[in-house]
Amino acid sequence: MSEEKEKSISHHDMVKEKLEENIFRMANGRFMVVVQKRINGKIKTKKKRNIKLIQEARQIRKGFIYQLSQDDLKHRDGQFKWDVAYKKYVSHIRQKIDDSQTSHKPMGEGSFETAIAAYKYTKQWEKLFIGQISPSHVHSMMNRPEFKCLTYGVKKHYMRHIRLAFKFIMGPMASLYLNPAHNVYIPRNKDEEPHQVQWIRPEVMEKIIDLYHDKDMNPLNKWASLFYFAYYTGMRSGEIFSLTADDVHLENPENSYVVVKTTYNWKTEKITPTKSGQQRVVDVTAIRKYLLAHRLRTKAVEKEFFFPRDREWKSGKAAQAVRAALKEVGYTPEKNAKGKELWPNFHSLRASYIMNLLTAGVPHLTVQQLVGHADYATLKHYTAKLKPEDIKGVSHKLRPHTKNRKSG
Repeated sequence: MSEEKEKSISHHDMVKEKLEENIFRMANGRFMVVVQKRINGKIKTKKKRNIKLIQEARQIRKGFIYQLSQDDLKHRDGQFKWDVAYKKYVSHIRQKIDDSQTSHKPMGEGSFETAIAAYKYTKQWEKLFIGQISPSHVHSMMNRPEFKCLTYGVKKHYMRHIRLAFKFIMGPMASLYLNPAHNVYIPRNKDEEPHQVQWIRPEVMEKIIDLYHDKDMNPLNKWASLFYFAYYTGMRSGEIFSLTADDVHLENPENSYVVVKTTYNWKTEKITPTKSGQQRVVDVTAIRKYLLAHRLRTKAVEKEFFFPRDREWKSGKAAQAVRAALKEVGYTPEKNAKGKELWPNFHSLRASYIMNLLTAGVPHLTVQQLVGHADYATLKHYTAKLKPEDIKGVSHKLRPHTKNRKSG
């Protein structure tokens, strides 16, 4: 125990033992919380005795840490005023972009430009110390007409930078208690157009497959096998990129499957656990012959990974390749209410896999497990709106009861 902490606990406190950081058990069986912090060169102490429950003691400790951290920030010098703090954050973004130029997938300028654009909506805070900015300031900013008129997507990106600016200056731990933008998220406007899932229907995908393969189903370009595999497994791009040869099991003609363990993080350029943190199994029995042929073709090229490393795929060109393929087969994109064309991207192959299974009658719980969604709420965001021809005649599946009447 430090000398300062010893001074903060006297014999009157009747401490029996230390249970956790800042929490002590007293001789009477109750708890005491003591939190200290050096502020402006002096040790400041928050203490409370005779707390009945350990859960209550932990909440009080959390509150004391918050209060002392706020006091600490209020005593800092001008570098922690919002205008200077945000400039430091923007400089940090600029440095990250510059440092990434030598990587395989350098960061674009979009993040830097968005960070600069976000600041003008917080100019009313510029002379405030960070410790003086509260969640009410954030909500007030969100309710200003100039901010409210922005689209949901733009507001979401601006709030992300504001939140990260606080975190960058305060540090991750302090940010949990002090960040006024922590857990403040942009609600969707009721009149705002929701995200529209792009379903690449089987008849369209079959045209792409025919175009990109010869009569013996040999790929004619580097995207052919990748599109085929993604469309019939629903795996994310990063999951396919990190898929190893050992994860693909094609030995049993009646039960061939892929074990999805990892994903490739495009930003950090590292292989990490899947998005949900869970492994899953995807059935590939129906495309087993195609995958066996693919394995034979690529065995000499790539021994570790199931798909060869490709620079264009790694640099994010897969979405452009999907759009180019759709244009080649004469695909006409849908339009939203504003007349904007809605072109499918690589992730649309995953949504198409989900829609193909659901419309084939596969139970949603099975689909949810195959694609690795934690709950149905996530899965439903991948369901596209059905057309009239999709529901034609489905009432026959109800098998309505009819009573045979004998003619009189």
